[in-house]
Amino acid sequence: MDGLLYIGIVYVMIILPVFLVVMDIINYTKKKARPVFELIAFITGGVYMALAYWVWDLPGYEEALNIYGFENVHEPFGSRHLLTLLMFALAGFVCYFIRKFVKKKLPPLAEVFLLGGMYAGVVVCAAVIIQLALGAKPQGLSMSEYDWMSALSLCSVPFIFIVHVTELMVRLVKEKAKEQEEREYKNPVLRGINRIFLKGANIFYAALPVMLPVMALLIMILCLFGQQPDSIIKAFTETSDWALSQEIAPPPVEYDVHYLCTVSLRGHKGLVRPIRYGIRRGRRIVVNRQLCIANAFEQLIMERTPTLHRKIRSFYDTYGYPVSKHIRSAWAADVVYVIMKPLEWFFLIILYLFDEKPENRIASQYLPAEIKIM
Repeated sequence: MDGLLYIGIVYVMIILPVFLVVMDIINYTKKKARPVFELIAFITGGVYMALAYWVWDLPGYEEALNIYGFENVHEPFGSRHLLTLLMFALAGFVCYFIRKFVKKKLPPLAEVFLLGGMYAGVVVCAAVIIQLALGAKPQGLSMSEYDWMSALSLCSVPFIFIVHVTELMVRLVKEKAKEQEEREYKNPVLRGINRIFLKGANIFYAALPVMLPVMALLIMILCLFGQQPDSIIKAFTETSDWALSQEIAPPPVEYDVHYLCTVSLRGHKGLVRPIRYGIRRGRRIVVNRQLCIANAFEQLIMERTPTLHRKIRSFYDTYGYPVSKHIRSAWAADVVYVIMKPLEWFFLIILYLFDEKPENRIASQYLPAEIKIM
């Protein structure tokens, strides 16, 4: 059943973006293209991208990937800067739709600013395609087929946007070249600017430097919402593994089928509270306090009552390992963490009752032998 579900998800990921692009091209090649379909295509594609990215749910570059885990790459866009990325893309789309579908003749300066916003949107979409389409090269791992499909499917809407903007630019250049009559403006400044812009593609050249103040205005507005001035750059560079990434993620770690090891790595950080890396059977793992307390309790039982320890260990090997196979998401790890909380308190009480230095024993778990704290 899981295999069929996986195949179904992959097919949806492939077919929907391809269908969207093909139908948009068919609509575009018609003599009377339907603007409504174009709007529907962009809205549908945008919703799909948001859902696909949410389902993908990749960790940030600061987190170590698990060698045998479900994530093979880090997120392609810095989560702290997603608002800036989305607003730049939205601004480009809004400027495009205003310029294309508003039939009223626009003043030259208004047209220049709209074109500048479109250029900014094209730059962002091109950067998104470069980041995703070139694939990821995670340290110590290979990009999975699922990640490849996810990355390429997210390129559909940026690709469609660039194609439509290019088509609009070509059409506007032809219209400007054919336009003979000057528009009359009472304002002498606007009249002079209009004479310059009526000469073929001059208005499109003028929009290139205007793109910078348009971007600066967006940045100033976004700074009011907690974004940084360079967030649009950091959205791509403050990542690991991808084409434009500049950060280096921690090397991949391994957690085995010990379900508390799984919880400490897979659970939401605000709940399970991982505290550091540790060494288990010669391999690096992520540990939290619950895991250290449980292991310290097992160590104490092994020292004081070896027979009881063997029985406890046998019970764990029989029931604990199968549990870990079902911890396939952060929410599942959270549930196990909460269920284990009363048992963690029991372990802690036993440690404080029968160990002279319980906190030292807890702190020394999963540390190399040469730096044990006892």
